Amino acid sequence: MTIESQLAQLQQAATEQTEASVQLANNITEGLQEIDQVKQDIAQTYQTVNQNNQALNDWQTQSGSVNLKDLNGNSHTLPTLKSLIADAQSVNPHPHVMTKAQFDALRDMRKQQYAGSGFIEWGKHNYHSNNVKVNEGIWQYVAPSAKNKLIMGEAASNRIAGISNTIYPVVNIDGVTHHVSKVAHTSTQSILKFPFAPDGTKTYDSASGTVTQHNNAEAAFAAETETNKVITSRKDLVFLESWHEKIADKDVVYPLGNVQYGANHYKGIVLRNNLVTQGYSAFGEWDTGTKGHGIKWSSLTESQKATFLGEPEHNIYYDPKAKAYIQVRYRVRVVEGLGDNWGYIADFKLSPTGPRLQYDGSFNRVKPRGKLAGVMSDLRAHNSGPSGFFVGGNMQESYGLLPDKGCLQAINKQLSAVDIAIAEQGKCFALPIALVQRLNQGAYHPSYNPMGTTQYTMTGVRNYHWYELPTSLRMSTLGCFIQPTETSIGKHPGMGYIGGHGHSRADQYKYHDAIYAGQVEDLRLSAKKQDFNALREETMRKAVAGTLRGKEKIPFTYFEHRYGVELARPATYNQINAGGSIEFKISAGQPVLDAYLSEPNNIGYYVYNQKGDSIYISKLIASPINYVNWPYSGNDKVTCYIYGVENKVEEFNSTFSIGDTLFIGALRQLSCEFDTLPWVDIIGSPENIAATFPDGVVGQWIPQIPDGTSKSFSLNKKAENPSSWVLTNDNGNIWSAGSLAFDYVKNVYVSPAEETRVQLLNYKTASTISQAADNTSCRSVGEVFANSNYLTSRGARLMESLTDRFSISGQGNGETKIYPLSAYTLDYDLGAQDIKLMGRGSRLEHASPKHPQIDLIPPLYNSKAFKALDSIVEKNGLFYLQFHGSELQYQNHDVQLANSSISQSYTKGKVYRFSVGEFKGLVLQALTTLTGIMQDVTYINEEGELVGLVSGNVVFKPVNAKGSWGDDQTIPIIDGENTKTDLNGNTVKVFCHHTLFPIGIAHNG
Repeated sequence: MTIESQLAQLQQAATEQTEASVQLANNITEGLQEIDQVKQDIAQTYQTVNQNNQALNDWQTQSGSVNLKDLNGNSHTLPTLKSLIADAQSVNPHPHVMTKAQFDALRDMRKQQYAGSGFIEWGKHNYHSNNVKVNEGIWQYVAPSAKNKLIMGEAASNRIAGISNTIYPVVNIDGVTHHVSKVAHTSTQSILKFPFAPDGTKTYDSASGTVTQHNNAEAAFAAETETNKVITSRKDLVFLESWHEKIADKDVVYPLGNVQYGANHYKGIVLRNNLVTQGYSAFGEWDTGTKGHGIKWSSLTESQKATFLGEPEHNIYYDPKAKAYIQVRYRVRVVEGLGDNWGYIADFKLSPTGPRLQYDGSFNRVKPRGKLAGVMSDLRAHNSGPSGFFVGGNMQESYGLLPDKGCLQAINKQLSAVDIAIAEQGKCFALPIALVQRLNQGAYHPSYNPMGTTQYTMTGVRNYHWYELPTSLRMSTLGCFIQPTETSIGKHPGMGYIGGHGHSRADQYKYHDAIYAGQVEDLRLSAKKQDFNALREETMRKAVAGTLRGKEKIPFTYFEHRYGVELARPATYNQINAGGSIEFKISAGQPVLDAYLSEPNNIGYYVYNQKGDSIYISKLIASPINYVNWPYSGNDKVTCYIYGVENKVEEFNSTFSIGDTLFIGALRQLSCEFDTLPWVDIIGSPENIAATFPDGVVGQWIPQIPDGTSKSFSLNKKAENPSSWVLTNDNGNIWSAGSLAFDYVKNVYVSPAEETRVQLLNYKTASTISQAADNTSCRSVGEVFANSNYLTSRGARLMESLTDRFSISGQGNGETKIYPLSAYTLDYDLGAQDIKLMGRGSRLEHASPKHPQIDLIPPLYNSKAFKALDSIVEKNGLFYLQFHGSELQYQNHDVQLANSSISQSYTKGKVYRFSVGEFKGLVLQALTTLTGIMQDVTYINEEGELVGLVSGNVVFKPVNAKGSWGDDQTIPIIDGENTKTDLNGNTVKVFCHHTLFPIGIAHNG
């Protein structure tokens, strides 16, 4: 190798080393640069983390927002935790409180759970003997501290009774559960307050609906016209009003939603009663004293708010759309009546075409109040102004409303379907509780003021009962109300009240400011779904025991006894009027009978002669001829109609003869109604009664003329204590008074009454509990109850209600028995919603319900008895107890001997003892008139009856040889009332009745 070659190699190697060194140097330089970059990155990352740590700390502790950076240095703005919580609370500040959706879901569940709006629990009542219960959970308390008050529920410290699971009522209204406690009271009692009783200073015009408050009674009575009358008797309406309201509207919350809450504290929270206008808590426009206790919502601590929000009985929910808490509140309202004609209340549960809270048929609907706080009137004139009213039934559907059965909803017809001015989304409802009959503050008089309570004061010297007034004084209705002066008499201020003096009534209703159980018509219904059989059995037990409530009006008798009329011809049956007619002859020039016989309030007429023979004729209701026409147009005859179904034509013709001079008196009814009646019976001749009471008198005449001998005067109603009497023998100049003693079994008053006597018998009696009705679709059929006992607690009240008669058989001879049905038929062809009991004469032969022979022991004193089959029926969504049955009349038998082996004639109703032939030994009653050889044309069935071989009909029934009730072992299925001929040939009443009041809400479960 040459030197040049070696040098070239060395030079090549040096070059390569130099390049490697340069590369190494570059690599080292780059590495150092990367190390510097990493160092810088580490420093930057540390700085970012440090900044994010501070932001995270601010995110947890501060409001607003924070900035967080990523590794690339980009910033991100995020809301802090407090801001997120605030945003969440803007949807529901307390997530554990129900939202509106949850609250409405619970309402829907309750609507499925219950049959409708009503009472879930009745509450307890007091069992002290003086504190009579109306029904479960509502009771009277007559004491100076309880004037014009009725009580619902009880206090734990008192004498508690009742079947309720709670001490106070719990109600369901449109799916909302209300705990009704401490209404105007500090305890769990709820006090229902009422306005003062009528004092004769207010008038109501039925033609215009106008109500006028006058300065005094003189001005009020001076303003009377044919339609404008002074209010002397009235019913007050009680109902529970429920509505939805924003708490923020008044910044007040109420325990239980009760705006009449009577206690001043709740679970340690002090309450105040001056946070809202007093009218917000008032029972009615007349109430200026009731103030409910609540607390300002904004003043509560979070813990105190949690107390109200965490307890469901306060009915608070959150509405996210309104961004507000809503409380469902309630108040008890008591509307002062304008008389007794609350027609729409009495049938609001029955009427499917327009039930509403309204005083009469044209005027004065009850105004909803809801969240309105100012003082406002309770009633509004029909279609006047924008204020709304409560509706139910089909009227609810016409406005697109679907609340529960049993309650009514507020609408505003002039503005919209519902009235959003009175409640959130227009949710304002009414649940009826009671109608209460009131007495008045005037002096009592049996002719001029039967609803009065006080005595009279003359010249301020002393007090008088009506019968102690001087004979020269001509009394009037105004005279019962005017204040005493030097020359006039009238009611004394401060008399007739609880704890006071000067009451003048002879019955159980002493004071005008007391609310007695007998004055109350209970409108409450259970919200619970009912077991048909259990409901029927429970209601029937109450009916038999005499504790089922009813109502009835007070009679008023008017005898004029000036003009007699001659009977022109016998009474005849009139097919058109379903009764009969009588024709009287009036001599030329003889004055006709006065217009009192055409008075619209008449319910019937007394027809009588001078000998004391008399008959009562019911006024025809369902006919164009609905009054007695005096005189008959165009001649000298007058036509009168006999009505009813109790064979009055036959009775009339057996009582009077052609040519008899007859007189006619009128029986009418007062408008007031009671469950326990303050009854008056009248003894005396019509002539003396007319002379003593020329303007009529409260009570019903006993048609037995005093003649100086001792008589047993049969009372018109089943009498209870207290009882008293007043009488005169000189047409009212001098009166005497005493306590009434009568035979409770026979229900008679025994007295040697003078011919001149006019006597008023005052006693307490139970009202009717049923009324005639059409046979209606039934859900449950019971057994046959039969009764001949005189005791109210053993069926006597039910008997009087169904048959207008009462038993007079004592404990040893009066029985109550139950007989099972052996057969009955339901007509399913009418549709699943209309399944009726079928009877004889329907398309199925012999379809009437059958039962064993009535075998009550023979009665004393020729007393009557009755039998009734009970069933549950449904009308317009409500349940009633239905009664089918008949009156029973016992008759001793005149047993005739018979021979079954020879041809003999047999008469219907006669009793035969077969002494010869194959039927020897049988005692049978003929069901029809027939002739023949009985052993050849009949056979004996398993029941011991004789049955025709050809017809298959029963022609003889076995009976007791001594006597029988004439019972045919069938229950007549009819509409309303009628008569039939029993097996003994007696005419007896048959009936289909329904209870006056509904007993439950129908449901589809």
